[in-house]
Amino acid sequence: MTTGPQPQRSQFYMDPDNLDEEMAKVPLFMKHLPEEENETLAALQSLVYDGPPEEIAENFKNQGNDCFKEGKLKYKDAIDYYTRALDVECSDNKINEACYANRAAVNLELGNYGRVLRDCAKCLELNPKHVKALYRSARALFVLERVDEAKDCCEHALIIDPDNNIIEDFKQKIIKRKEQLEAKQKAKEEKERKEKEEKEKLEQAFKDRNIKFEITEPEVREKANIQLDQETNTLSWPVFFLYPEYKESDYIQSFNETNTFLDHLEVMFEQQAPWDVRGEYTPDNVEVYFENNQKLRPSIIKIGKKLPLGKVLSLDQYVITNGVPNFIILPKKSSFKDEFLKKYKKQEEDKK
Repeated sequence: MTTGPQPQRSQFYMDPDNLDEEMAKVPLFMKHLPEEENETLAALQSLVYDGPPEEIAENFKNQGNDCFKEGKLKYKDAIDYYTRALDVECSDNKINEACYANRAAVNLELGNYGRVLRDCAKCLELNPKHVKALYRSARALFVLERVDEAKDCCEHALIIDPDNNIIEDFKQKIIKRKEQLEAKQKAKEEKERKEKEEKEKLEQAFKDRNIKFEITEPEVREKANIQLDQETNTLSWPVFFLYPEYKESDYIQSFNETNTFLDHLEVMFEQQAPWDVRGEYTPDNVEVYFENNQKLRPSIIKIGKKLPLGKVLSLDQYVITNGVPNFIILPKKSSFKDEFLKKYKKQEEDKK
């Protein structure tokens, strides 16, 4: 700790550790006036715009360059100074094109690619041979994956400066990226072509089999994984078995149309289901039904367990809801079955 009398500091002393804050207190460098009115400060600050337009614009441009060199924390200030230089509307196009090109450089670092392209375009209007503006345009276009335009900018720049290795290297990078994008697009188009072809074949298979759909939930229909085996020309379906007595269900992910209901029931009930408290649900002791909703009131139709799925789906009465067939499984003899079927019979009688 220093003791003794301290040397008197000049009234113009500035703390070197807080130079930005200290400079901001100097009227000529203030960006904003204090809230209270101060005519002297306003007059001093107006001196920034005192002099020929070219001199004022050059001063703002240089301050912008200084801020840009200081790094990311000063980028917004750099943009502000370049903008103020351009707002002067001086007649020196060298200054103006430099401000457009430099402001584009700052925005390139900030990722404002649209602004980069606008400023480079303005610069190139003033000087079509501005190599840096062409290069910065190419970099922004590259990020936006507008590779043909980016390559064109590099080629124009190399006509002006054929020995520019940086631009030549960047052009090669663009060419490589263009090849990658073209390969990606080609793969995408091939995938879409195959998907379209498969969809058309699937639709034809439905038509050939007299299969009918009712779509109430398009998303469910899109996700229904119906597969066509082109070698065997057979369809495999996602299928639900419903057990209304216990409000349970089984989901069969791939039920080939040539398989019978009994084939799957034997797998389902190889062991007693945990919810089957009375042990009534066995392959030999259950019946298969489906609900027919084509008429004003639904009816229920019993089908043979030894029938293949494809034959049932082709029936005039069967309509597949949202691409997933479902069937009701009931025990042969039970009070629940009697009550369940009675509801449909009552609906038929009420209709008559």
